[in-house]
Amino acid sequence: MKKAPIKKSIKFDLINNARSSLNHAVAHLTNLDGTKEDDLKFAIRDVAHVVELLLKECLRRIHPAFIWQNVDKYPSEAHTVHTNTAVRRLLKIGGINLDEEDQQTIDACRKFRNKVEHYEFELNTKETEVIIGRMLSFIFNFSNKHLGLNLEKEFRSDDTWKALIEMYEFWEAHHVGVEKQLENEGKHVVECPSCGAITFDLEVGECALCDHTETMVKCDICDEKVLDSEIEACGDADMGDEVLVCKSCIEAQAEAYYGEGY
Repeated sequence: MKKAPIKKSIKFDLINNARSSLNHAVAHLTNLDGTKEDDLKFAIRDVAHVVELLLKECLRRIHPAFIWQNVDKYPSEAHTVHTNTAVRRLLKIGGINLDEEDQQTIDACRKFRNKVEHYEFELNTKETEVIIGRMLSFIFNFSNKHLGLNLEKEFRSDDTWKALIEMYEFWEAHHVGVEKQLENEGKHVVECPSCGAITFDLEVGECALCDHTETMVKCDICDEKVLDSEIEACGDADMGDEVLVCKSCIEAQAEAYYGEGY
């Protein structure tokens, strides 16, 4: 079998470099081919790298000189900014709004990455999972809001996104932002019967967070359209007297029959 020719050079711009590290981080978090300790170690390193590159790309779009530690040396080669400097410049020069929680998460992730890369280290597993979950949520939100990139889309084509959502730490961090975005857009949403977030868009019949889809069915009692999972078939279909009743109507009828607090 003839091998493909080896490329003489490999080039990544800031965005593709970030995408590469993000793919690597998600692979560790969802595949878990090695030990969990190894996967968390590599994931914390990779997500920190992604954040650093996305912050630099945001600076570059404001002005290419801002990604250099010493702006006066632009456009010659020099050291690029550290993460904390990038955050400070985005806040003071770029007018980018990063709330206090985001800044704390970025700083914590930077410190974790430094421990992993430069010396022997010990990390609390639960704390590390929380930081990774919060960083992933930040990556998706920041890239979408400030760089016009839908990085989530790249993981929704297979079971990867489902695996990420099943990570409680990521779900806990990410559903808040998705719920707020849907609220700002004026979407009619209810609790998703699959993931539990208030992110199920009734207009499209799909959860904006976990992609769960479900049809709407009309209740024969109240005539309201509800999710199929909220409907129960009552009566005898063979006798032609089956009706579809929503849980709210079933509970109301039971309360009327048995009394309040049945």
